[in-house]
Amino acid sequence: MSFGEQMKHKADEVHFQEKAKDFGDALVEMARAAMSVAAGYAQDNRGKVDGALDKAEAKISEKTGGKHADTVTKVRASVDKGIDKLVDKHDQAAPPTPGVPDDKHSAFDEDSPAGNPT
Repeated sequence: MSFGEQMKHKADEVHFQEKAKDFGDALVEMARAAMSVAAGYAQDNRGKVDGALDKAEAKISEKTGGKHADTVTKVRASVDKGIDKLVDKHDQAAPPTPGVPDDKHSAFDEDSPAGNPT
């Protein structure tokens, strides 16, 4: 029995692919929960968030003598846009997106797509 066959047998024996999918699904759910908490915080505390960003913007301007004002303004606009997008997604309460897709190929299959170990 070749090394690859031994690895495939062992992976099948311990249900490696199923466990990897379960782990991936749990990771996706955790990321969704973290995004939801962050969006809720941003929505509930937008004034505090804006105040903190204003403070940071003023401090940078003070320390640099306004030398990078254009860059700071652009970054601030991007941050505001990102927060708005996060809050909008949270408000829409879209149905959950699917988790990790089912594997169609094993990394140990001889006819697996390119990029998988052989």
